Amino acid sequence: MPQNRNRPVITGIAAVVAAGLLAGGLFLTARQGADDPTIGAGSSSGTPSDAATASGDGTVTITRAGPDLPGDTTLARCDSTTQAAVAQYDTAALGRVTLQCGTSAQGYEHIRQRHTADWQEVVAGHGSRDWDDAMLTAVQTALVAPRAGFPVDAGDGKVCYAAPVRFDDGSRPDADPFVKVIVSATTDRVITAYPTRTDDC
Repeated sequence: MPQNRNRPVITGIAAVVAAGLLAGGLFLTARQGADDPTIGAGSSSGTPSDAATASGDGTVTITRAGPDLPGDTTLARCDSTTQAAVAQYDTAALGRVTLQCGTSAQGYEHIRQRHTADWQEVVAGHGSRDWDDAMLTAVQTALVAPRAGFPVDAGDGKVCYAAPVRFDDGSRPDADPFVKVIVSATTDRVITAYPTRTDDC
């Protein structure tokens, strides 16, 4: 009989411990969100230093005139291998992330095949930059100096960055004023980058 009387006491203690663990987990989750290493800037390599101007708030600023990115020498490597790097970025969340020449499924080649027209619409009437100048600028800023709260889990081993886009004269792209960049968290490669009407993932 004494064991039966102790059972409610043990159940009550277990409930208190479970509630404490839940509260502690919620606290740690909230704290991780506030101190998330995805927030902040790093340095990039493989891309000219004036490719992107980080405003400090995760906004992509595309200069209306500047170098042709990624350059003929870089793209010439893509003729012989899909693995060559078009650009590399040091990110706070994932470490070194690479935009490879890629294939129709990922990387520069995927973006060229699927999203050239989208990026051309972004830069139309906004200076002399090519579509890939804008795309590489957007990828660099989104990955290296992301907005607060990014990247976010996009499921299936992918993470997503989203950022507003503007030009150095203060204007915005007409139809698609944001960019999304999807990165494989397992291979640390850029899968795609495209302009969009929405600023979330």
